[in-house]
Amino acid sequence: MRHKVKWWCSLSLVQHRTTVVFILFSLFPTLLGVYTQEHDFNMPHQEVELWARKIGNHIFHLSNAFALYNDIKDNFRTGEATLQENDGLQLVKEMTSDVTNMMKFKVDAVNRIMNVAEEASLDKYKQEEPVDYYNAKRLNPSPDIPQEAIDDKNYRNLSLLSNIHFDGIPINESVSSVHVPTNVYAKAPDVINAIRWSGRLDRTFKSNYELDPTLSWQYFGSSTGFLRQYPASEWVMDEKDPDLYDARLRSWYIQAASSPKDMVILLDVSGSMTGLRKEIAIHVVLNILETLNENDFVNIFNFSTETTELVSCFNDSLVQANMENIGEFKKALKTIETKEIANFSKALIKAFELLQRTNSQYNKSGQGSQCNQAIMLVTDGAPDNYEKIFSTYNWPHFQVRVFTYLIGREEKKKRDLSWMACANKGYFVQVTTLAEVREQVLRYIPVMARPMVMYQEDHHHIWTGVYADVADPKQIEWLWEVREGKRQRDRTENYQKLQKIVKDSSSPAIIDALRDKWQVENFLRYGEFSLSSRSIARIKAAKMRKMRGRRGAPGLKEGYRLMTSVAVPVFDRKKTSMKTANLLGVAGTDVPIREIEKLVPPYKLGVNGYSFMVNSNGYVIYHPDLRPVHQESNAEFQDILKPNYNSVDFAEVELTDYENEARANDSELLELRKDLVEQNAAERMMSVKIHLDDMKRVVQRKQKYFAQKISGTPFSLGIAMPEGYGKYKVHGQIELTREIQDHRAGDVMNHFSTGNWTLHPDWVYCEYKYDQHQEDQSPEALINEFLSRAQKPNWKWRSTRTRPPPDPIMNQAQHKRWKPSMGSDERRDNYYCDKDLVQSLLFDARATNVYSRKVKIEDKIKDRNTSSQNFGITTAFVATRSGLTRWIDNPSESSSSNGNSKEPHFMKVHNRAIDEVWYKRAVDYYKEDQDAYVYSVPFDAATRDPDEVLVTATRAIFVEENDYRMAPAAVVGVTIKHRKFVDFFKNETYKCPSYPSRNSSCKKAKTCESKSLNCYLLDDNGFIIASENEDDTGKFFGTLEGTIMESLVQSEVYKKIQIFDYQAVCLDTQEKNSMASILTTPIQTLKWFASWVMGNVFWVLVKTQLYTLWDPNEAWAYAQGQWDPNAAPTDEVTYSKGPINYQSAFGEYQEMLPDEAGIPTEDTKHPELPDDIGDFPSLELAYINKTHPRPCDKTVYLYKLQSKKLKQDGLYKPVKGKLSNCHTNGCGRPFSVQKVISTNLILVAVNSLCPCESRKVDIEPVEVEHNETTSCNRLLMQHYRKRPQSCVNYHPDEHEIKLCGGAGSLGPSSVALLTLLLAHIYNSMMQS
Repeated sequence: MRHKVKWWCSLSLVQHRTTVVFILFSLFPTLLGVYTQEHDFNMPHQEVELWARKIGNHIFHLSNAFALYNDIKDNFRTGEATLQENDGLQLVKEMTSDVTNMMKFKVDAVNRIMNVAEEASLDKYKQEEPVDYYNAKRLNPSPDIPQEAIDDKNYRNLSLLSNIHFDGIPINESVSSVHVPTNVYAKAPDVINAIRWSGRLDRTFKSNYELDPTLSWQYFGSSTGFLRQYPASEWVMDEKDPDLYDARLRSWYIQAASSPKDMVILLDVSGSMTGLRKEIAIHVVLNILETLNENDFVNIFNFSTETTELVSCFNDSLVQANMENIGEFKKALKTIETKEIANFSKALIKAFELLQRTNSQYNKSGQGSQCNQAIMLVTDGAPDNYEKIFSTYNWPHFQVRVFTYLIGREEKKKRDLSWMACANKGYFVQVTTLAEVREQVLRYIPVMARPMVMYQEDHHHIWTGVYADVADPKQIEWLWEVREGKRQRDRTENYQKLQKIVKDSSSPAIIDALRDKWQVENFLRYGEFSLSSRSIARIKAAKMRKMRGRRGAPGLKEGYRLMTSVAVPVFDRKKTSMKTANLLGVAGTDVPIREIEKLVPPYKLGVNGYSFMVNSNGYVIYHPDLRPVHQESNAEFQDILKPNYNSVDFAEVELTDYENEARANDSELLELRKDLVEQNAAERMMSVKIHLDDMKRVVQRKQKYFAQKISGTPFSLGIAMPEGYGKYKVHGQIELTREIQDHRAGDVMNHFSTGNWTLHPDWVYCEYKYDQHQEDQSPEALINEFLSRAQKPNWKWRSTRTRPPPDPIMNQAQHKRWKPSMGSDERRDNYYCDKDLVQSLLFDARATNVYSRKVKIEDKIKDRNTSSQNFGITTAFVATRSGLTRWIDNPSESSSSNGNSKEPHFMKVHNRAIDEVWYKRAVDYYKEDQDAYVYSVPFDAATRDPDEVLVTATRAIFVEENDYRMAPAAVVGVTIKHRKFVDFFKNETYKCPSYPSRNSSCKKAKTCESKSLNCYLLDDNGFIIASENEDDTGKFFGTLEGTIMESLVQSEVYKKIQIFDYQAVCLDTQEKNSMASILTTPIQTLKWFASWVMGNVFWVLVKTQLYTLWDPNEAWAYAQGQWDPNAAPTDEVTYSKGPINYQSAFGEYQEMLPDEAGIPTEDTKHPELPDDIGDFPSLELAYINKTHPRPCDKTVYLYKLQSKKLKQDGLYKPVKGKLSNCHTNGCGRPFSVQKVISTNLILVAVNSLCPCESRKVDIEPVEVEHNETTSCNRLLMQHYRKRPQSCVNYHPDEHEIKLCGGAGSLGPSSVALLTLLLAHIYNSMMQS
């Protein structure tokens, strides 16, 4: 019985186990099925290999046939193209010589302006004589302006003609025009007198321009504030925007007006410095900072009981006054607090000791100017004159000048501060109003210039660093605020629409949409419901493409004209009874970077070669990787200058291959940089990383660097040339004169007879030197005209672009031979042609003259399989070393691809030949696979109309003498409709290779048509060229299959390369306080009244350039009429177009919305929608997430295909891999990788049955996280620099000058501003 029981228990146990297993199988049939299929599924490695081979063979032969690759290559060979060795050192010497000659012309021009200005200032005029000049703000009034306003404001008519040399701006070459800043009273006697005598400069301006037709704007900036500029032009500005320009704050003026300086600013933050005094003091400091440049060094100390650095990072040191450091000071000024009692002794001693250390003879670091030294004391009064401290630290040598700024109206506090300044070769001013701050601050500059002026004959010319031609550097911050205002306005308008929808709509679909917070957020951003991620991406991409379209003009760096300037001070030579040393102003001229680049023609450097220029601070003047504007994902901000665009160091644009951590100090790079700073001749080799395509692709290569000094300037010119193919250049030219004489050759224009063609838009083939008013001065029009002229008698090349300027000791006969006089016709026809470039162009035109008829692709591939022969080729093209691009469209495709397209023709956009990315990549890839075509698609392809997306395939043509002597001559290519390319890809991968069609008996489970297999074509940087889902096109593979991408790196299919971006900008969110309710109470009414008054004040501040003092959004909102300060207070909040005045009208609030740059994610916090839809939308939804730009470092990992790793015994073999145990059920994901022959592509097939979680591998740059120490180190990092050679900071007779300042007063401009304010407020009250 016991045995039976035992047996029954055992049987029951078995039955229970069986039941459990059966239940498990019943509950998880899908899971079990997935696991079983995965376990039994064998990856079709052999099929993948055959697919890749067939795809590669087919598209290679098709592209070769249609692009006529062999025909063009044969033409280069039979045309006797040869190789010449590139002598980099000789090349950079020749280029440097040309640039030096050009720079000497500019220096001579400003010296002539200076001499005439100093002589003209000695002329005597009667004050009552009328002054005849053209006011740049009062030219050619529009018909909308009433006649009485025209008469009252002295408008004048002046003939203006558009001129290409001056960026297409309408100008008049006969006269100059005068600009008077808003804060300068134009009728003040000293201003009128200076405008009168400076009128004599017009003849000098015209003479300079005739002598040197490459001259840009010439100008004289007066110390009284006005600017005289030649040629005359209208000062264009939006009447709603403030006129921010003041020549005395430009770097060319400040650098020329005084030698470099070390400055310590002492800001009194004691308890008495509150309210308006505090605001005035801060504004004084801000204006002082605006007068500094990259050759100056500064620190700011707050002092009350203790003296502390305003920026804690800048502890006990002077920092270079570049834009980034100045930005740190400005940011810190917003946070100062006033308290306790001022201890002047500690502050003054701190300042003197710091300046003494900086000026020590043992300071060999290059830090500090070691020239002028100054203490700027900003306070509301001092209890003593502290004579003992000055006696100890500054007397008897007076090395430090002391400038004192008394804030407030107290007359009794003037004595001690005035004594401090007068006893220490400084200047004292009393500042009582905001309106007079700028004028009072600028008074210190002529004092610093006194030693220079007193030496009279010693006129040192200066060269500025690179800068953008904008009205004022502060306009960058202002423009950012304006764009933020536009974002706020757009969101407010959408909020108003949403309110109306909530009120009026009863549609269930709309109600459902309103309950979906992501739909609501998308509506507030884009004005539409039911937007997919693809639709949102398309909207953003369209904005970005539109923004890029505004930045494509020749010579513009992302929409801005970059330049450097040469300037020289102008001294007052008058002899007076009282000893004075007056600075009359500064004469200067601009040198656009484009004019320098013309003298360093890229065709001489070849593809992937480039030139650059660096100044004595190590800052880049120009470089191909200088990126001065924002390139963030938010399109609204893409054309705004970066905060530190003009202080980018050479070590920040050249990334060595050994750099594995941020700001690693590579010794080879720093040695090259030191040579550039010291202006030594240099020749070095470095391994570097080059990023392409907006930092999405990367190339590693060795480059050879050569550098030479540009005499008479602080600049060094360098060139970089790739090792290998960069050693040689293709030499092939058609001698034009011989070709013309050879009657068998026919018209030279016959070489351009076939296909469509264009030339590099930025290169100079031929150009007129003087006549810049022609309508069409495109390179194509000019080359047509000059080749026609070349066939006429008496043709001369005139191919010498520069020559040394005339020697000052030349007699009249010698000067006439140097510069023969020209009649108007001869002057108009004076031209320049680059002989080498034009004759190389003719050779290339002949070699590529193969598109002789409408090409039928069937004729080219008739012997090949016709079932899928034409897979959408739309265009065949070729681009050459001489900048020629020519193409022909496929008639069977062009009508649909180009005729109805909204986009411009591909070749008309990508017409920069060797500067195009597809050209550079094809040449670089040649060393990996000489037969390969390099494929690419737009990164935003998924956001475009699928019918307009094109695949680009390019292949390089090299002229070779052996395995080591070779150089690129051209790149041929085709464009292919992406949809048809994908159809071809699917057609091949959806069938077994061993069967002729998809209808065969092969197992579908082993093709890409199967749901168990995902197939991709990836390029050599990991981007998806083709897949079964068109939304994947152009995306980085890691964003879809991050885990597989990591496996490909581990399998050495791709190499992971880290790139650092030292020009990055991070957007900081401006924090807001919590929302406050708005109640109509007596207190609230008072708040409203204060807000109303301040709104009117802001209007005046905007017009008088004082807008930066408070929140610029409020000023902008009012100036644009977007917020009405006269509106009556009300319980109900209403909206008008434009930015919400959230601080004044609505109180404080808590910002809860995500950043504009990204699509909302699940991690983004939003206000939850209330259950009662009637309470929706809440006010806080109307606000944007305000941002502010900050310079930062970013890093990103990019990927490069390792083709050699895919080879076995000389053949490409599949890479077989598997993600094991990537799911809880134990399944894995096998994959297969095969190189597509004769391409830069790989075919990746991935098993999709196992539901593995895949990490996202992105290539978006992320900020390098710095702790407080490393962040400070980054700011304090100062590489080697060379101080300016000129330093004039002492004159033995300066003590005789007794002028050292006095009380500030309401001058004419201040009275005008005050009157304007009062009148406007009165007007507003009357209207309300």
